[in-house]
Amino acid sequence: MAGLSITNITKRFGDTEVLKGVSLDIADGEFISLVGPSGCGKSTLLRIIAGLEDQSTGEIKLAGNDVSGVRAADRNLSMVFQSYALYPHLSVADNIAVPLRMRQQKALQRLPMIGRFVPGQRQIRHQITRDIRNAADMLEIAPLLERKPGQLSGGQRQRVALARALVRDPAAFLLDEPLSNLDAKLRVQTRVEIAQLHRKLGATFVYVTHDQVEAMTMSSRIAVMMGGRILQCAEPDTVYHDPEDIQVAEFIGSPKINILPVDQNATGALGLLGQALHLQVEQKCQSVRIGLRPEMLRLSGEQSLLTGTVEHLENLGAELFAQIAVPGLENRLVLRCDPSQRAAVRLGATVGLDFTPAQALLFDQDGTRIRRVHDTSRRPVSTAEVVQHGRT
Repeated sequence: MAGLSITNITKRFGDTEVLKGVSLDIADGEFISLVGPSGCGKSTLLRIIAGLEDQSTGEIKLAGNDVSGVRAADRNLSMVFQSYALYPHLSVADNIAVPLRMRQQKALQRLPMIGRFVPGQRQIRHQITRDIRNAADMLEIAPLLERKPGQLSGGQRQRVALARALVRDPAAFLLDEPLSNLDAKLRVQTRVEIAQLHRKLGATFVYVTHDQVEAMTMSSRIAVMMGGRILQCAEPDTVYHDPEDIQVAEFIGSPKINILPVDQNATGALGLLGQALHLQVEQKCQSVRIGLRPEMLRLSGEQSLLTGTVEHLENLGAELFAQIAVPGLENRLVLRCDPSQRAAVRLGATVGLDFTPAQALLFDQDGTRIRRVHDTSRRPVSTAEVVQHGRT
């Protein structure tokens, strides 16, 4: 196993720059997810790591060795594709055996009739069979070894693809949206299996997905990509509660974070719809936006910061989401509340909303996080306190 170091990677397709100076260090044994919307460059970056694409500029190091000009076959990396890429005419066992035979057998030894008479072939075949069995047992697909891919479900095909990657004993595993072809139930089950496999192997995993739930539930760290750049790379909890950029805040989290425009006076004091927030920022911005996760909002009585009308409800059993139209705000606010509050947030009801200003996330006109925020109702609030409040 080995760590990966990606330094200032750029990639151009003609006049289009897909990757714009991406740098990322991945520790040995780490599970890191590259997450972002379609077209952000995450799959291109993974293919460059694998050696399937050449970068325009930059450097890829594996275990401290520069592999930028090394063929994909010689990088000792296993890649699991979205389409599984299984050979339909081969059995599950033979599909898993493909990388082993390519690595351990010469061309003559791989011939079906002549190969068995080549000296040393029996020992190699026995070792390949043992490796196939070990991988199949680990992924619980031993009963499927004689079947063809066409006889398997989507989840079973995914396990076969993982087993084929596993038997190579690679320096790192690269997974390109491997769950996107599965239904919702299988997706949940398989992401648990992948996370358990990572813990069992202690291997380096680089996982590409556009699904934030996959990234949040499996990863040691998440690298959020937008427009060919990594905007933030941190632990899932940090990315959710302490985003560096408004694009990160809006992409991570379901339902989406509420973004509201706020006013700033000459002293830096902030107000929302004519009401003082008792927050002050040191820098003067052309515009300031405030971000409120749905759980940051709460129902309140007469002395409310905001008042609106409930226009839509989503009851998910354990939690209730209410979309509330507030006069003066372009977009509805989303409130996460307990189902026991259903009577208070019935459709058409007028409700008061409140929040703790110190918990809010502030962004400037460029979408960059504003860090130096003071609570003028009490005392200066440090960044660490703001982050901690957001987690409680």
